[in-house]
Amino acid sequence: MPSYKLSRDAQQDLRQVTSYTLTKWGEDAVHKYTSGLQDTFEAIGSGTVKKRTFSKTFPELLVTKYRFHYVFYLVEGLEKPGIIGVIHERRDITGRLNERLG
Repeated sequence: MPSYKLSRDAQQDLRQVTSYTLTKWGEDAVHKYTSGLQDTFEAIGSGTVKKRTFSKTFPELLVTKYRFHYVFYLVEGLEKPGIIGVIHERRDITGRLNERLG
């Protein structure tokens, strides 16, 4: 049983990462990259990940990075950390987060 919870948005993000990686680099790359993301999620769940706050506006929103993706999550008041986004570094991060936290 995972030590974290993925929001619907984060699940959709993962589907997009998987689809893009498969199309661009193939099955081996998908397995490696998604495995690395899963390890990052587990580290979030166990509290061993290097974390930082994302902004003064949302001090409860924490972020860590795996390769080219920022992983955004919340822990305050939750039984398990809630991952709300897996967003590529070249995307409109602030815009996507505003939609999710709005």
